[in-house]
Amino acid sequence: MIKADIPQDVTEYKEQFFLGMTGRQFICVAVMLILAVITFLFGRNFVTPDILVYLIILEVAPLAAVGFLKYNGMGVEKIAVKVMDFYFSNKRRKMVYLSPETEIHDKVRNISLAELEAERKAELKEQKKAEKAAKKNRKGRCDSNGRK
Repeated sequence: MIKADIPQDVTEYKEQFFLGMTGRQFICVAVMLILAVITFLFGRNFVTPDILVYLIILEVAPLAAVGFLKYNGMGVEKIAVKVMDFYFSNKRRKMVYLSPETEIHDKVRNISLAELEAERKAELKEQKKAEKAAKKNRKGRCDSNGRK
């Protein structure tokens, strides 16, 4: 029976273009080879081969990164955008409230404020009753003793 390997996640699937490489990787390899050959042909007249090899590696390495490097599923250009955004963008975060959340928050706040207001009114009534009772007790004592 013939079986086909299917990746668990559809986003992990990469279409192979040539020699097991994706189109992006193939283009980068082709450009790297062309650039290395041109640099070698023109550079061998001016620089020793030891130094020329290092120069070719330095100019080909960024293309290899663009073609083959992936970090958290992002290519080099997305990584570069994220890095630039991190270092050079506004560091303040904007508060964004969704209308249902604010409505619920306002209702909860109004309910709690109403409860606090009712408790405070009850406390004030009790306090006024206690003050009136204390006044009556003072007046009653003064009157019964005959003193003011």
